[in-house]
Amino acid sequence: MFVVHAYELPPDFLGSPNYQQLLSESTDRGRALLDALPLSGNDELSQIECETELIGGPPAQAIDSVARARDADQIIVGARGLGRIRALLGSVSHELLHIADRPVLVIPTAAVETIQRVHAT
Repeated sequence: MFVVHAYELPPDFLGSPNYQQLLSESTDRGRALLDALPLSGNDELSQIECETELIGGPPAQAIDSVARARDADQIIVGARGLGRIRALLGSVSHELLHIADRPVLVIPTAAVETIQRVHAT
């Protein structure tokens, strides 16, 4: 299993010092998110070999590229459920559904929250 965090690259017109600072902030934030994932110590996940990958670029395209390079069977992506306006503007999960050459499973945040509540009780 590969867990990918993709982030938008900062615009290069900002100039070298500003670009480098924003790039460092993005990569630090992404690495912190990946490092915080509960991928070990969890009985359900302990049998699954997992690698993380941090990649810059348009998120849907970056995730699709990793899936192709790693010959993934499917792409599983979360959806934050930002509503109809966001859907009109586009989202990572929506774009992946259109560009991926393999199955894409979209898991809404509400589903994850429901599962967490059930397991907490």
